[in-house]
Amino acid sequence: MLLLIPKIFARPFLLNLALTFRVVAEDFTAALDEKILFEDIPSVYSASRYEQPVTQAPSSVSIVTSEDIKKFGYRNLGDIVGSMRGMYTSNDRIYQRIGIRGFNRSGDYNTRVLVLIDGHRSNDNLVDFSAIGSEFMVDVDDISRVELVRGPASSLYGSNAFLGILNIITKRGRDLEGPSVTGVFGSQETYKGKFTYGQRFDNGSELYLSGSHFQSEGEDNLSVAGLGTARDMDKDRSERGFAKYTLGDFTLSGAYVSRSKRPPVPIVDTIFNDSRNRLDDDRAYADLLYEHYFDNGLEVMARAYYDFNAFDGYYAFVPDDLSRDVFRGQLWGNELKLSKAFGDHHVIVGGEYRYNFQQAMRSFERGSGEQFADVAIKRTIWGVYIQDDYRILDNLTLNAGVRYDRYEGIADALNPRAALIYQPFADTTLKLLYGQSFRVPSAFEENYRFGNIWVGSSDLEPETMRSYELNLIQRIQRNYLLTLAPYFNQEFDMIRLTGGGTVGDPYIYKNVNSIETYGIETELQGQWESGWRAAFSYAYQQSRVQGDPGKPENSPEHLTKLNITGPLWQDLVFAGFNLSYTSRRNTFSSDVPGYFLANMTVFSSNLIPGLELSGSIYNLFDSRYHDPSTTDLRAETIEQNGRLFLVKFNYEF
Repeated sequence: MLLLIPKIFARPFLLNLALTFRVVAEDFTAALDEKILFEDIPSVYSASRYEQPVTQAPSSVSIVTSEDIKKFGYRNLGDIVGSMRGMYTSNDRIYQRIGIRGFNRSGDYNTRVLVLIDGHRSNDNLVDFSAIGSEFMVDVDDISRVELVRGPASSLYGSNAFLGILNIITKRGRDLEGPSVTGVFGSQETYKGKFTYGQRFDNGSELYLSGSHFQSEGEDNLSVAGLGTARDMDKDRSERGFAKYTLGDFTLSGAYVSRSKRPPVPIVDTIFNDSRNRLDDDRAYADLLYEHYFDNGLEVMARAYYDFNAFDGYYAFVPDDLSRDVFRGQLWGNELKLSKAFGDHHVIVGGEYRYNFQQAMRSFERGSGEQFADVAIKRTIWGVYIQDDYRILDNLTLNAGVRYDRYEGIADALNPRAALIYQPFADTTLKLLYGQSFRVPSAFEENYRFGNIWVGSSDLEPETMRSYELNLIQRIQRNYLLTLAPYFNQEFDMIRLTGGGTVGDPYIYKNVNSIETYGIETELQGQWESGWRAAFSYAYQQSRVQGDPGKPENSPEHLTKLNITGPLWQDLVFAGFNLSYTSRRNTFSSDVPGYFLANMTVFSSNLIPGLELSGSIYNLFDSRYHDPSTTDLRAETIEQNGRLFLVKFNYEF
């Protein structure tokens, strides 16, 4: 297989290398007099569970900061994810789905990406759903930074860290120092109001509190192929609360979200344009974290936590009755990690335990009382891991780790990861990466039933993956940072929803096939003393399904992004511009064309003391495009929004 890799990557590698160095050459003269701005390489925590420069992390990493969020006008976590190299999202107008390295399968609830909030696992314990839209627990304005770690991370994080992890690091009391109010209004009768309070007190403790309300009427008249026009069926509403208090080595945090959404595209055979169709999501967690650094270099981290999630589905199949889904999940857990550097080694050992003491799913007719399913299970999960960063030479490091997981009643799993990191020159880093990951079937995939049109599957096997990757990080003329990342993934026993949703052909989750994906990601970042920053990225990816000559659905071959931001007037007014291209994607029986998307934001800070103002236009050129649908919706493609505007203010008292 190793002999195939050069042939696989040769054409896209040479094409992108030529394009990248042409851009560098054109800007070389202008950069000669600029200040050295890439002297300090950013650091990342999530890749190894301790802070390290991204050049030393055993993964391919991207970071988005709170300043990026403001200047580019990102509205939610989905916008942030979609701005990153090689990433894309799709939207079925119920939930946003994460696409990573060509993978975004229909019917997946982001179960193959682990989403953390300050290191706390946010995937629920029923569907393993990781939210990135208005149903996410943390408001985008409460985010300090987002770390994306690509590739398998089960060696540290267990199941769901299959294709990558997202760690959302929230703000602290010191980031605000008082109260603030935020207001948003825009197209589709979109409104948001938010109150935030942050403070760092004389005793060193910090408090951060926020609460927000969001609502949008959505698209008034949404065209649904084969059905007509959905009228006033795209409403979205959510309320959020977040709190974080730090005293000494202890941090107590928690979050809550309640979200209600109408599905404009009918789910299975529900009545089209019936406002009784509704989906409600509620999520909450509480987390107590202890972190202490001893004088001998030992770091101890311990946490205890509680999570709650609820889903209520209202489905209008007939005019005089409603079908219901009622899901409830609760768990508690704890985690311990020890970290210490000694000599040429930095060793981490740890373990975690989770007890899912409620995993309940009911399906029934509200009027008649007919019950389709009543599932109540409990399950324990535990895992232990060890990792060592061994500095073989001053410029050569071996990172190796392994984790063992035990999922009660499902499977055991052992997942290693290894990285050889070499710096032949001060400005050059090479990483050779290998890892394995797994994902156990969710309680929903195994047990959900709805009448005779959706049945459970108790014989599912865990999904597994092997990944091979090479990273080159090259600093060029101090103002530029170039990243090249060819990769090859082998994914086995992939679970997907099959069937037609009828009595004779019910929906059922099955291990159906294996997938091979190869590709390359490249990014050129530039920073200048004038304050302007730019990042150009291109990703090429090819996926092959075993036994199927076609490509998987919702897997674009090409992704291109250009992000530019900088000051328009002194350090008071800034502009942010995003341009992206997503190539053609397959649907179940056809395809959707590729499309360009442009967004622009103008942001001002302290024109009036304490006041931040921004205006954003999304889909600037009013592109008309569709996303592939999901299996259980009665449309093969989903129309996306045209041009939208949003105005936002934030005032700190």
